[in-house]
Amino acid sequence: AAILNEDVATAAIEALTTTLSGATAYKRILLRAAAGAGKSFTLKRMVSEALASQHCARVAIAAFANKQVYPLAESLGQQLGQDVVCLLSSKQRFPTVPETVTAAATVVKSAKEIPPTARVIIGTASRLGAPSESSRLKEQLGPGENGDSAFDVLFVDEAWQMPRYLYSRIQWLAPVSVGVGDVGQLP
Repeated sequence: AAILNEDVATAAIEALTTTLSGATAYKRILLRAAAGAGKSFTLKRMVSEALASQHCARVAIAAFANKQVYPLAESLGQQLGQDVVCLLSSKQRFPTVPETVTAAATVVKSAKEIPPTARVIIGTASRLGAPSESSRLKEQLGPGENGDSAFDVLFVDEAWQMPRYLYSRIQWLAPVSVGVGDVGQLP
């Protein structure tokens, strides 16, 4: 199973890399693997691979719940640096963001506060999909390497948990979406 999971991860990374370079035209990439198979590790690896591409200025990462975005912000901040990783929190949740997250990543309440060094913006789908948020993000960050959207890749963690109506609000953040989820949960 571990070998198969590694093969799936490698194929997903290759699909993303060739899509960013323009060699393939995928709009959505789904990474399905068994529970405990290291999908979170692979997601972080895919983020690093995307950022290493000359065709990727920045990525967005969305999940359904804060309990998913907090660990991602913390671990990616530790891996890539606090100035590179930014958690876009709601004003209501801002005071409750764990200290371990604020120590590892930049945490802000509005798009205007996102530093220009940020290349990874993380938030819940509700936060990233708030009315006019896409416009505010693009105004603050400018277009990605794609020349249009603020982000070059949108990663969706635990994609099976995200209701379609929430995904429809954020799918326009980037020309490419990468959904990560468990086999049997992600159709």
